[in-house]
Amino acid sequence: MSSRRFKITFLTFLLIFTIGNTFFINYGFAFVYSYQSTIPVWSHSTGNQFMSAVAISSDGKYIIGSCEDSVSHIEMRPHGKLFLFNNSDHNKKNLLWNYSILNGFNSLAISKNGSNFIAGGGFFSEKSYIFKNYNKTPEMIYNINGKNYDVELSEDGNIFAIAAGDQYKAFMLNDTNSFSVSQFPVSGLALRVALSTNGRYMAVTDKRGSLFYFKTSKTTPEWIFDSPEDSFAYLSMSSDGKYIVVGNDNVYLLTENNSIPEWIFEELGLVNSIKISENGKYLAVGSDKIYFFGCNSSIPEWTYSINGEIEAVDLSNDGDFIIALDTNSWLYLFNRTSSKPIWRYRLDGYPTASYDYSLEISSDGKYIVAGGRHYLYLFDRDIVIPPKLIISGYSLFHILGVIIILVIISIMILFIKIHKISNKNKRFN
Repeated sequence: MSSRRFKITFLTFLLIFTIGNTFFINYGFAFVYSYQSTIPVWSHSTGNQFMSAVAISSDGKYIIGSCEDSVSHIEMRPHGKLFLFNNSDHNKKNLLWNYSILNGFNSLAISKNGSNFIAGGGFFSEKSYIFKNYNKTPEMIYNINGKNYDVELSEDGNIFAIAAGDQYKAFMLNDTNSFSVSQFPVSGLALRVALSTNGRYMAVTDKRGSLFYFKTSKTTPEWIFDSPEDSFAYLSMSSDGKYIVVGNDNVYLLTENNSIPEWIFEELGLVNSIKISENGKYLAVGSDKIYFFGCNSSIPEWTYSINGEIEAVDLSNDGDFIIALDTNSWLYLFNRTSSKPIWRYRLDGYPTASYDYSLEISSDGKYIVAGGRHYLYLFDRDIVIPPKLIISGYSLFHILGVIIILVIISIMILFIKIHKISNKNKRFN
C-alpha cells in the first residue's frame, strides 16, 4: 500500500471513529455494558402454581405470599395456597407454615410487627381470612357475600378493612371489640381500600371513578371526590391519613380537608400502580415509565423509561428508596435523588399477581419482597453486584456497528480504486 493510500485509509478510519464516538456519547451509549445487579437473599418455588400476592411486615421480619393454579374456566377452582416466612435470620429461608383453600387469594396485608395479617379471597371467593402468625388456622373467616377485591389493616393489626366489590361497600372489622363489623357504602363496585396506621381514617375507591374518605368512627363519608374517570383501580394513603392519591388514567393528589385535588397529573397513559410514602412527602407512579414526585408539585422530580410497562411500584417510609417491577420481569431499585437504578434483577417470568400486589418494601427500605411467575423472592437493598465490562466505555453492539461501517467504506474505496485503474488501462489500450 502506498504512503498516500495509507494516509487516506487512516484518516477515513479516524473520521468514522470520531463521528461514531460522538454519536454514542450524545445518545447515551458510551457506558459500561451491563447494569449493576443483585442476587436474591433467597427464593421460594411455588411449583406449577402462579404467584398472586406478596406482603412484608414493616420491620422485614415476616413475609407472606400466595399462589394459585391458572384457571381457564369459571367452573374450575384455583386451589390457592398461602405461606408465611419468618425472616428474623435474614440469610436463611424459614417457612413457618402454609394454608390451602379451594379458591384463591388475591390480596394480602400484614401488621407492622407481623403478628396479624389478612388474606382476601380471590375473585371466586367471598371470604376474608384473618390469621395470627403463630397459627395456620384462621383466627376468623369472614364472609362478605360478594367478590373480595382488596384488604388492609391497621399498624397494630387489630382493625381490618375489606373492599367488598359487588356489595358496593367496604367492611371494617375491629378485633379489639370481638370482631365488631361496620359497613361503609360507596356508589359503585368497591375496588380498593386504604387505612391510616391507627385505623381512624379510611379511603375507598369504586368503579364509577369516585373516592370516598371516611373517619371510621362513623359510616358516612367526610367527603366524596367524583372524577371523570371510569374507575379508580389504584389507591394509596399516607400513614396519618392526611394525603390520598388515586388514579386510573390520571393521577390525583388530595388531602383530608376536602374533595378538591391539590393537583392533577394528566400526561400519562393507563396507571398500573400508585404508592405514596408513609410520611406523605413523596409518591411513585407506574405507567409506561416510572414517575417520581414530591407531593408538593405535580411536576415529576424524575422519570425512568423502560421497554414495556411498569407493573408495580412501592416506596420506603421516608421515600428515600423506590422499587418497581415491569412487564418484562425486571425489578429495579432507585434512590429518590436519581433516576439511575441502583441495581436491577430479572425475575423468573412475567409477574402474575393481580393489580399491583406483586411487590412490597419494608418501611426502612432494607428488604424487598417480589412475586414473579412461579417464585417468591426476598432481596436485600445493600447487596449490589458491580457491572460487568466488555470494553470499558462502549457496548459490543455499537463497536461492531463501527467495524461494519469501516469494512463497507473500505470495500467501496477498493471498488472505486479498481474502477479507476480499469478506466486508466482502457485509455492506454
